[in-house]
Amino acid sequence: MLTFSRIPQERLPQALALYRSAGAAEVDLTELERAAAAGVLYGAQEDDGLAACFVLSPEPEPAYARVDWLYGVRPAVWQRVAARTPAEKSEALLSAAALARDLGFDTLRLDVPEADDDVRSACERAGARQAGSLELEGGERCLCYEMPLSPACPMLPVRMRPAYRYGDMTPWGGVGLRERFGRDIPDERTGEALEISAIPGLESVTPMGETLTGLLKRDKERILGRGQEPFALLLKLLSARENLSVQVHPDDAYASAHENKLGKTEAWVILDAKPGASILYGLRQGVSLADLEAALKGGADVEALIERVPVSAGEVYYMPSGMVHAIGGGIVLYEIQQSSDVTYRLWDYDRLNDRGEKRPLHIRQSLDVIRPQLRGQRARMPRELDNRVTNLLDVPAFRLDCAAVNGELALPEHPQGFRILTALSGLLLRWPGDAMELAAGDSVLLPAACPDVTLTGVGCALLAMEAL
Repeated sequence: MLTFSRIPQERLPQALALYRSAGAAEVDLTELERAAAAGVLYGAQEDDGLAACFVLSPEPEPAYARVDWLYGVRPAVWQRVAARTPAEKSEALLSAAALARDLGFDTLRLDVPEADDDVRSACERAGARQAGSLELEGGERCLCYEMPLSPACPMLPVRMRPAYRYGDMTPWGGVGLRERFGRDIPDERTGEALEISAIPGLESVTPMGETLTGLLKRDKERILGRGQEPFALLLKLLSARENLSVQVHPDDAYASAHENKLGKTEAWVILDAKPGASILYGLRQGVSLADLEAALKGGADVEALIERVPVSAGEVYYMPSGMVHAIGGGIVLYEIQQSSDVTYRLWDYDRLNDRGEKRPLHIRQSLDVIRPQLRGQRARMPRELDNRVTNLLDVPAFRLDCAAVNGELALPEHPQGFRILTALSGLLLRWPGDAMELAAGDSVLLPAACPDVTLTGVGCALLAMEAL
């Protein structure tokens, strides 16, 4: 087993010879002298000379700012590696990780030429995560890897790309996500962007294409903390050109027994509403389940039995499971809900698709789960940018806060579980050592092991978290 230590000045010619034999013609003696003087040049001495050497530095390459790293606020960078054999390269990587840990770094970062199969294989054997790629001057492509060095290593904010529901899946959808957020939507009937989603087939992904489920398999404890499995929340942005179907969701007990899934409670934050826009929000006072059943089984339009509420931007509506509801046309909204796709449709306005077919209804299931007395809960986003975090809802499945940013605002800690942050205007998300620009509509996952974060700018962000 190789033992690495700092290379003194008198052994720099040996180091240079090793780099030359490894084909690193761009490394010169002056560079090695600077690295040795800074105490970041390490080597493993054998009887016949140096077997391997590398630079272990706290200074990242400028190009690393373009990589979506997931780990660490005190990274060490492993670079300029040279070794006599592939096995010694692997030893050099493991030794660099151990040295970095002993020196107080929390993660190891490196870039590897795509053609360097030896180091790439060593990274994969060591469990390193590929974080991205870089194209260097001259066109050489390098793959970037990272290795958290201890269980205490923080996990950074995770930028996610949404999955979309559109076309025949959302015949009521529109172009509101393009108009409001500049999204490149799949078509003119795009109803839902699943921003942070673990729903099979509709998962959000990182810029590297990792699904949320894949992230959880890799690092469940850092993401969930004390949160429950499976991933408990689903965040959507919705655009309704027309009325959605009248629907209801089951509670956890019914959904588990009949669908083998979580139930669903949800909340809406109205982001845009055209003049006259409204929602259906619970049965009208005095309407019984028997009244509703008679209308449904008779094929009648049930709208007259449901409370219609005019809406405007900034209003917040909570729908517990068992409460009848529907989004009206002309609305763009934010929806936070339990991570479930169980919806029972009890009325769909007799709409026909292009083939002349109606969407299926779920009258029996709806009548099983509707609770006529439910009236929901309402709130409103702050009208002033007062540079503080205000709670909007605190209900059994989740908590929803609003950060009204005017300058710089530190977000409160939530050490027990993950959070989901959605910017409603352009903001800068900062944490020790790095930052991320957020455009309006961008959502990021803040893991339970996230470092302290601060929002900078002028505008609002919504912050959802699992109720624990």
